[in-house]
Amino acid sequence: MNRWHFVLPLLFVVAASIGICAGPSGWIGPWHAAQKIAEGDVIVSSLRAPRVGLCALVGASLGLAGAIMQTLLRNDLADPYVLGLSGGASVGAVVSLLILPAAPPGFLAALGAGATALLVRGLAGQPYDRTRLLLAGVTLSSLFTSLTGLLLILAPEERLLVSASFWLFGGMGTPHWPLLAVPAVLLALAALWLLPRSERLDRLTMGDDVATTLGVDVPSTQRYALLCAVVLTASAVAVGGLVGFVGLIAPHAARRLVGAPHRAMLPATALLGAALVMGADTVARTAFAPRELPVGLVTAGLGGPFFLSLLRRTAT
Repeated sequence: MNRWHFVLPLLFVVAASIGICAGPSGWIGPWHAAQKIAEGDVIVSSLRAPRVGLCALVGASLGLAGAIMQTLLRNDLADPYVLGLSGGASVGAVVSLLILPAAPPGFLAALGAGATALLVRGLAGQPYDRTRLLLAGVTLSSLFTSLTGLLLILAPEERLLVSASFWLFGGMGTPHWPLLAVPAVLLALAALWLLPRSERLDRLTMGDDVATTLGVDVPSTQRYALLCAVVLTASAVAVGGLVGFVGLIAPHAARRLVGAPHRAMLPATALLGAALVMGADTVARTAFAPRELPVGLVTAGLGGPFFLSLLRRTAT
């Protein structure tokens, strides 16, 4: 173990603590925050704490999904939305806001993401071809983005346009504790499947033929790992909207800090993804208080330069 195995959990705790202590209504000390949680204070225990918990789940889910996609596609530039899931989720969310404006858009967004994944997987062939998988994802993403734009232009009320835009940029809203149950369970189930199979995932990065020679059931491992990535992405999108670049940044940072083996890299990725979204959300809530920014704008501001630097390194 290197020092980062101890630093990353501490980073997670610090990001969560700052997220609970900071808010549009002002800063409160950690001890005071703990007292307010124990007392059931509305602002801290019912608003800030579940919001921080939601951000942690979204960040960890997107980080793990990004790590899986980079492994399966053997492409360092892959992220959870590479299969067009963001486009399918956007269509589902906008349709939900149009026909059920008072209901959260998460259910239809998750349904749209899942349906897109099935469509992309069918277009990729059996067994799937990585190039076809990527091309199908990019094509469907463009198609669904156009459809989303058309729906927003035709929206009968301007307020729906505002609501949809906020969600499309990763608006966390004001979640309640019960909302966290489903993404927490799905994240736990995915982690329970992935971690015991870390060595198989390591072998997949060597190529399908080498992995098969080393005893890995490649089609089965790819199928269930891809299912984990899709479920994690759909879950994160359903509760947190479209938060970009987390699934690209977190796996790369984790590999640099703890190494490439999945047994150490996957937990590190989840912690980094969670800390990144919690930190971005704190900035989003406080930078222009009392106005709130969508979290996706903050992560995009961080992720854009990171992606360009990564692209530059891979080209040299």
